[in-house]
Amino acid sequence: MEAETTGANPAAAGGPVPATPIAAPARSLAVDTPIAKPVPKRRVLTRRVFILGGFWSGLMLAIVGLLGSPLDFMWLRKTGGFGGPVAVTPDRVPAEGTDPVVINEGRFFLLNLQPGVTAHGEKTPGGLLALWRKCPHLGCTVPWRPDFVFQGVQGWFRCPCHGSTYTKEGGIIVAGPAPRPLDVFPLEVKDDKSIVVQTGRQYEFTGSTKNPSRSAPYQPGSKTPPL
Repeated sequence: MEAETTGANPAAAGGPVPATPIAAPARSLAVDTPIAKPVPKRRVLTRRVFILGGFWSGLMLAIVGLLGSPLDFMWLRKTGGFGGPVAVTPDRVPAEGTDPVVINEGRFFLLNLQPGVTAHGEKTPGGLLALWRKCPHLGCTVPWRPDFVFQGVQGWFRCPCHGSTYTKEGGIIVAGPAPRPLDVFPLEVKDDKSIVVQTGRQYEFTGSTKNPSRSAPYQPGSKTPPL
């Protein structure tokens, strides 16, 4: 009887060799979770800011409304436009007796009157006259109306606001609420027959029935005579 062998090697006994179990790979417990970012603060217009903004905006508009007109009146104008000397080249000077010419940068009409007595009885030496386009009534801009017929005469300065009507020969008021004729800007004729017209608010109240007599002959050295 063969003795039992305890703990004998199966391979030595010629039996099959059992397979060695293979350990499963370890699983990673890490999770690819994105890093949380803080939500940006929302810019919300609060009620307090809204009320304060409306208050200060309204206050500034009120100040501009009260002071805007006086500041505009006192503001010094640049040379070359209204408020200073305005040069007019010879090609812009109207021929004697023709319609007035608008000089927009100076806000005036340039007239070239014929010498003699006007259709309304005023005497004039003839020549150049610069009339401010501002109506003496309420400050409206007065246009030249070559097609307007009044008192049997065609061609007048006529204010579109309240109907003040002025003559072609000097801007003399003949109808409407204006208190005086159109104001006059002094001018000087240079050697090359160009013209320099002095403009600005300081010449307000210079209009009178003497306007036609204040024209300056269109020749070098001529100036608008004083009032």
